[in-house]
Amino acid sequence: MRGVLRLARRANVVGWLFVVFLAALAEAGIQLFELHDSVSPPSETLPALVEGLSSGELSGALRTTLGAYLGGLAIAIVVGVALGIVIGSSRLLLDASFVVLEFLRPIPAVALIPLAFLFFGTGVEMRRYIVAYAAVWPILVNTLYGVRGSDRILHEVALASGVSRLGRLVRVTLPSALPSIATGIRVSASIGLLVAVTAEFVFGSGGIGAYMQRQQLAFQLPEMYAAVLLTAVLGYTVNVALRLAERRIVHWTGEKRVRWP
Repeated sequence: MRGVLRLARRANVVGWLFVVFLAALAEAGIQLFELHDSVSPPSETLPALVEGLSSGELSGALRTTLGAYLGGLAIAIVVGVALGIVIGSSRLLLDASFVVLEFLRPIPAVALIPLAFLFFGTGVEMRRYIVAYAAVWPILVNTLYGVRGSDRILHEVALASGVSRLGRLVRVTLPSALPSIATGIRVSASIGLLVAVTAEFVFGSGGIGAYMQRQQLAFQLPEMYAAVLLTAVLGYTVNVALRLAERRIVHWTGEKRVRWP
């Protein structure tokens, strides 16, 4: 296990060095080919990011985005896990809901933004429910298959030992499904952030997306790319935090879960 973690840390170092290399390459390319009118070089983007955060404008946009994003993700986790457990625990419910789930799941959340606008306006509530819709599907599907894939022998042993249905759910089904649930949450976290920023960009209703839109219209490229960079940093931070939580909570799955640094 320690060897795998050591390799993961080494891969992280190599990954960051590669990011620095790409940034230097982008800087050189933009300066060499004089692309300042369409692309902001890192030497201008990073100061714009620091300035935006210190002035409070970009940090305020970040707080607005986090409010909609984390609220929507929380709704998706509760609904996705609950529905996944209920549907996955019953073959009848799985068969009955299959068509509905497969019909709704491919619909892009962005396509529902105009409909959400009619019901909720352009505020945080609209973005929160759009994020929840986009993020619920990976959680629901992973929970469902995690429940269906739980160890049948353990279920039979628990049943023979007189463990109640609720007890089997808590002691057998959930521990077996947790790795799949954790994976679904990590996937949903990335999707939810993308949808939250997109909704803000479309309606200009506050947040990082609206900040991007304003800077784009004003042809302030360093500030616009600073918001893009902040979104990437936020997504990376959330993903790392969820990976660390997953390793601590789902620790019994061992080395086979540590495949990506």
